[in-house]
Amino acid sequence: MTKQILINVIVKEEDKGYSVICPELNVASQGETFEEGISNIKEAVELYIESAEQLGIFDEVLEQLGISKEDFGKGRIIPRLVTANVPIEIAV
Repeated sequence: MTKQILINVIVKEEDKGYSVICPELNVASQGETFEEGISNIKEAVELYIESAEQLGIFDEVLEQLGISKEDFGKGRIIPRLVTANVPIEIAV
């Protein structure tokens, strides 16, 4: 039984809330709080999947993720959250 993990990267934006990215699907969202960011990325991914079905590219999306329709139907997708403080020095 294969389980696919969708990685959600969460970035704390200074005074702007949280940016959330699901790189496997190239989907992003944001929220004022951590919890709102998580809720919003879940909704964004759901809308992406619904749109893929409507556009007839659902099979391609599943193939890209390495998920069968059977596994998708059984809810075998597990989100994993990744957060880190990464200081970046930018020279101008």
